Amino acid sequence: MCKFLLLCSLFSHPFLLSPSAIMVRTKMTAKKSNGGSAPRVPLKTLKTLKFTKTRPSCISGGELEGGEPMEVSEMVHHNGFCILCRDGSASFQENPLFMCNHCPRVMCRLCMELPLDTEDTILGEDVSFMCICCHMKVAEEGAPYFGFYYPDGTTVLKSFLCIQASLEVSALAKISTAPILFIHLVLINFETTGSPFPFAHSFLQPYFTSGGIEYREIAYDIISAPDAYLKTIAQIIKTLNKVFVWERVVIGISTHTDNDQGDIFAGYSDDGGDKHYVSAGFDQFLEFVLRPWQSVLDCAKETYLWLLCCGSLVNNTDAFAGLQSAVVRHKLSATIAFNARCFQPSFASHLFLAFTEHVLMERCPICSAFGEMLGQSSKLGRHTDVLLLTPLEATLQITKFTWGDTKFRPWGCFLPIQCPTCGCTNSWRSAYARDSGNKTYLFECKNTSCDQSFTFIQPTGATMLSSGRKQGCSWMEVPMEPLLT
Repeated sequence: MCKFLLLCSLFSHPFLLSPSAIMVRTKMTAKKSNGGSAPRVPLKTLKTLKFTKTRPSCISGGELEGGEPMEVSEMVHHNGFCILCRDGSASFQENPLFMCNHCPRVMCRLCMELPLDTEDTILGEDVSFMCICCHMKVAEEGAPYFGFYYPDGTTVLKSFLCIQASLEVSALAKISTAPILFIHLVLINFETTGSPFPFAHSFLQPYFTSGGIEYREIAYDIISAPDAYLKTIAQIIKTLNKVFVWERVVIGISTHTDNDQGDIFAGYSDDGGDKHYVSAGFDQFLEFVLRPWQSVLDCAKETYLWLLCCGSLVNNTDAFAGLQSAVVRHKLSATIAFNARCFQPSFASHLFLAFTEHVLMERCPICSAFGEMLGQSSKLGRHTDVLLLTPLEATLQITKFTWGDTKFRPWGCFLPIQCPTCGCTNSWRSAYARDSGNKTYLFECKNTSCDQSFTFIQPTGATMLSSGRKQGCSWMEVPMEPLLT
């Protein structure tokens, strides 16, 4: 469905414009957990296989296939949906979308009460528009909002512009429709029922009425069929690079991990006729599966990696170090991992949907939005901690988000369901050591003949998050030291 947008050029000063820069125009616009064990094998094929190189579509200059010259310039994507009601428009006459001169946001006609006989005036060649979010950012606190301005900064409307809607998102948010590519890499014969990845893609589709969103799910076996994987990716990329420059790329890896070593399952081996899964070190594995996508990743402004696998990958020190090295080397914007021993990806659906809404659609920085993302995922906190890895200029920032519950997970630690000494269930008597100085919780067995007890201390540097907080429980943000040397 086509949409008409009122287009204004961006300018640096919030009120003053040159007349040549403000012409108002219109345009259209089975087993659910995933652990196990598998012998490790080195991916020797990584050094011998030839990868098909594809030309990135984000380069400036060059030639298209057939020798035709091409010119690629940086695109400014204005949002296709109103920042207030988050709805679009079927036609200019029905509900035009006014595009802000200062940011990619738009506001629709139905969310503002324009005075009668002003439509022709505000469409004048010398009139610019400022959305209400930009107004709240640059104007003095409490200043009335007029919306439309002449080049000298004077207001077009004689009285303030009345807004007939509330702001349903953060004042810093946008409703972005910049191209998004979902890449879901799935271990061959791995059951993905309940995976949050397809659901998130379906959630976003209504916002991309003219394309710009793709979901590709690829089953991989880079042990017994590495050539097939490379050939499949080459064909996909050839198609993808013809339609969009994919500004946001979200990669999900659904696989098993070895319970002891934390290695990633890489495919099948049939040594001696016995077909079985084998694993590989994460650093080497990620190098193999991502290298064919490099032309797409190089053009992306944001790249996110979701590791939908069991927690041995982060619980094993060597495996976690390999993960950190891979994240830094591939320059991923952020990586999300989980530490549950038998992680069930479907439990992360609320978190992934919140990521889709806050980070992909509203364009909030993931580090700032993560606490809010966790607000609807208290049950996930009963199952696992969540780790966020974000590369910095010279190092790696790692944050663990853990659910603290005074009855079940004191300071993010798991309290046994039964006393390991006497076997009694529902046996814990808790006490809060107020004079300890470190907010210590002490749990003692109620069985008078048992002396079993547990002590839990607040993690160093832990911060309680307000989003999703309930009585006696909340998410905590705990900084972690990287293992990189």
